[in-house]
Amino acid sequence: MIVGEEHELYRKILYANQINWLVEPKENIVSCYAKIRYRAKEALATVKLEKENVKVEFVESQRAITPGQSVVFYDKDGIVLGGGIIQ
Repeated sequence: MIVGEEHELYRKILYANQINWLVEPKENIVSCYAKIRYRAKEALATVKLEKENVKVEFVESQRAITPGQSVVFYDKDGIVLGGGIIQ
């Protein structure tokens, strides 16, 4: 039985809440790297602050963005900026 096709696992946008910033953003839109899996490589993304939530838009589609998992934001030097829980 096939539930879906591989290409259906890929998305460019996720929403996250319970955001914890280690480096408080200076603007409502932050360009950074984001990671949705422990072993995944950081991917270029734009984070838009929306009250207590964020909208994360990746430049390239990410595989299996999963609610309940963490998303972590990094600067270009690999320093953690913050993170949250994927909705």
